[in-house]
Amino acid sequence: MGDHSATELAEAEKEIVAEHQLREKVTNEEFKIWKKTVPLLYDTIHTHAFDFPSLSLQWLPDYDVSDDKNSITVKFLFGTNTSQHSQDYLKLGSLKLPSTLAPNFSEFSKSDSIPLPTPSGPGQTNFKTVSTWKHNGEINRLRLSSDYSKVITFDNVGDIHLYDLQGESKDPIDFKYHKLEGYSLEWVGNQRFLSGSNDSQIALWDISKPSTPIQGFKSHNAVINDLSFSEKLPNLFGSVADDYLTQIHDFRVAVNTNPAISQKSSHIQNSIAFNPDVSSLFATGGKDNIISLFDLRKPSVPFRKLFGHSDSVIGIKWNQNDPLNLVTWSLDKHVISWDLSHLDEEFTYPSSESSENSRKKNTKSVDPCLDFIHGGHTNRVNDVDIHPKIKGLIASSGDDNLIEVWKKKTILVETDEEEAENDDNQAEEGSDSANANQTKGPAGHSNSDEEKTDA
Repeated sequence: MGDHSATELAEAEKEIVAEHQLREKVTNEEFKIWKKTVPLLYDTIHTHAFDFPSLSLQWLPDYDVSDDKNSITVKFLFGTNTSQHSQDYLKLGSLKLPSTLAPNFSEFSKSDSIPLPTPSGPGQTNFKTVSTWKHNGEINRLRLSSDYSKVITFDNVGDIHLYDLQGESKDPIDFKYHKLEGYSLEWVGNQRFLSGSNDSQIALWDISKPSTPIQGFKSHNAVINDLSFSEKLPNLFGSVADDYLTQIHDFRVAVNTNPAISQKSSHIQNSIAFNPDVSSLFATGGKDNIISLFDLRKPSVPFRKLFGHSDSVIGIKWNQNDPLNLVTWSLDKHVISWDLSHLDEEFTYPSSESSENSRKKNTKSVDPCLDFIHGGHTNRVNDVDIHPKIKGLIASSGDDNLIEVWKKKTILVETDEEEAENDDNQAEEGSDSANANQTKGPAGHSNSDEEKTDA
């Protein structure tokens, strides 16, 4: 009996190993295909490999223009995750990019060229570490204040640390309350922030009172996955947790166990994000591989679902400069950019039917809102940020130890005026060509009256 069980266990282990090897092979083949298409897909892309993965990163808004006007230097914060193998740090990194990416490029250069793709492998970028701050434990999440002067971090034991980026001291202020580690941080203005932990607790903090939270929210009974503050409705914030609940909370309500809205989903939701421009719009993403768009006035059912990921969605980020654009990332190793200006286009949700005909039909159905897929990571994507000033510039970090900075290919679209002008020019050229042909003989000789007379 024991030998039989051991044989079954050995066979099961072999199957698991074979499945893992097959998955790795598919991932490697997909990455090779992606790498070949990089020049066609990107204006610019830089990849830097680290010794350990980064779980969180965020852009700083300002950039410096080089003396020769050929490049700009951008900066971003990121955290280390050494799994206790080494000292962890909060780091400030910098990277040089083509100056044509700068929104004010025309002000310091007369050139109107488009930046060329600059793909580069690990070790070939001009990435630099500008500054470091020692950190107690791994950085699960970091978030910059809206004025970019302060950053808060969540460590792997449940403590939160605040760093003053403009101060002389590199020592953080510690906020201790949670019993377990957390991954949810969200600023509420520049003086307050929210934290959500694996202990199911949500806390509101005032940075001038680090000893204890100023308000607690105890309406979830499982791991808090994400929090989102509504900039347009500043009394509200949203939360999602492993208890399958999506909740909207009101700071003005004294009862901390009774959210304003609580909806149960069929799948756990990992991320929630309020739109920065449309007050009633928010999105969630979860283990159903779907991004759901909700109207706050009717939160029971999403008014639209976005299909494109093939595994759990773990993050959502709205573009602060374009309310119709959001970026999502997933365990499927992909980052997807969505364009909601196509919401009105006809689209049939993929069917859950198992018939062969249904499967074939669904593979051809592409969500019209799906704008771009970034396939540069070979493991799960941990965090993504959109640059607040440089249009379309994105940074992503993954469990493959990579931080990638990229901008999808710029496609020039003619305006109606330009198109009409080109049509007029073509019409004039066609008319001139026709007139010229009328004055030419079969061999190209002139058929003018003067030549006829001489003949």
